[in-house]
Order: sequence, then C-alpha cells, then structure tokens
Amino acid sequence: MTPLLFLLERQIIRGCVALLLTAIVFGCAGCSKVKNDNSTATASEGGHGGTSPDNSNTGPSSPPAPPSSAGEGKPTTWEANATSLNGKDGETLTLACSPGGTAHSVWGSDIYTSDSSICTAAVHSGLITFQQGGTVTVELRSGRSIYGASERNGVTTSDYGSYQHSFVFKTPNTEALVREADDQTPVMWNTSPAIVTFEVGKTYKFKCPAARKESSVWGTDIYTLDSSICNAAVHAGKLAAESGGPVTIELRPGEDSYKGTTRNGVKTSDYGKYGQSFVVK
Repeated sequence: MTPLLFLLERQIIRGCVALLLTAIVFGCAGCSKVKNDNSTATASEGGHGGTSPDNSNTGPSSPPAPPSSAGEGKPTTWEANATSLNGKDGETLTLACSPGGTAHSVWGSDIYTSDSSICTAAVHSGLITFQQGGTVTVELRSGRSIYGASERNGVTTSDYGSYQHSFVFKTPNTEALVREADDQTPVMWNTSPAIVTFEVGKTYKFKCPAARKESSVWGTDIYTLDSSICNAAVHAGKLAAESGGPVTIELRPGEDSYKGTTRNGVKTSDYGKYGQSFVVK
C-alpha cells in the first residue's frame, strides 16, 4: 500500500469513528430525556402515567360506623328491677342487659312499675332483644295511680293500680309516649276497671287492642266493676271488636242486680248485688 492510500484510509476510519461517537452521544441524551419525562409523569399522576383515574375516592364516602354499646353501662341481670337500683326520682342510669335473656314480670306499658324487670321491659319497648341483649338508659320517676298493659315484641305485660315508683326508658320519643299513656291507658281484653281508684262519677279513658278476645262481663249498660272494659264496650256498641280503639268509662255506684244480654256478638251474664259499677260513655 502506498503512503497516500494509507493516509486516506486512516482519515476515512477516523471519520467513521467520529460519526459513531456522535450518534452514541445523541442517542444516550434522547434516552435520558425519555426516562426523565416518564419519571415526571409517574410522580405527578399516582404511578398510572395518566392512563386511568384514581378510584380510591369515587362516590360518596361511607358513614362512620356507630360506636358499639358493648361494654357501656352497668351490667345487670334480667331479673333486676328499678327498685334494686336504689336511685331517686329523676335520676338516669345506663344498664347493660346480657345476651340470651329470659322473660320476667313487667307491669305497665311505656311507663312501668319500679318492681318490673328492666331488661324484659326493654324488650317490650323494642329497644333490645332477648337474643342479643343491649344497653338501655332508664329514668326513675314518681308513682302513678294506674299502669296499663299491652303485648309487644313477644312480651305481654300486666296492668296494675296505684304504685309508688315508676321508670321509663330515655329515648327521643319518651315524652310523646308518656303523654299518650296519660291520655289513654292501654289495656288488654281481660282488663277490668277494678285496678283504678274507685270514685263515683270519675271517668277514665282506655285504649283497647285490635282483635277481640272473649272475657267475662256481667250486666247490660251498667256493668259490674270486675267486668272486662273492652268487651263491655263492644257489648254497648261503643267499640269495634276487630279494630279496637279508645274507650271512656264512668264509675257508678253498685246495683242490686245486673241483667245479662247478647249484643254485638258479646254475651253478658246475670249477677246479683255488687258494690261498684261502670258505664261506657
């Protein structure tokens, strides 16, 4: 090879090398830009590069769960009544009824005698169940001259006359329920006015449940005081047997005799002298 050709070949090689190095440098710079751009997109768009929305907050958020009543309130037995609390009228206490309870005696409806089972009364009021138990708040109150009776939530309570202390459950509807009980004392179909304080001429208003159940009645228009209030009202034509409803009675003196008749599907009985009576208004 001549010196001239040798020099020419070296120049060509050097030129190729320079072109190759230039291509490599620009290629790396381009790759670096692409990498930086993608890194910026990743940091600003939650790692999804803007290809899909972040659904972590889609739609309304769920409301927080209510705080559990488990462990709140003083544990009490299903036999316990308000008398055992040794509290004063107007005092409120929160009690926890255990799961798996059994029914015990209750007198009253919405307003209960203080010797009634608190937990059973709470089931009657629809606040807890026998199976699950639960926490309730009671308010101790003064006594009343009469306590009603009703059947609710698998619990049938009993009526009662005058008692020295009462209790109610503290709920948003407490005062409305008390006013209703004051206006119309709920009774069962076998309840008689013998539970009230007798005073000739005094009137009482009761509320009879639907679906009549037979119970004893003596007399016609004027009934012995131990006759069923609701059945006497049906017999007198003042109450519908199937729907029930309000009934007002007036206390009257006793009669020498009472005559039985059949009216409105109710058969009443004869009776001799009895000291106290009532009529349905």
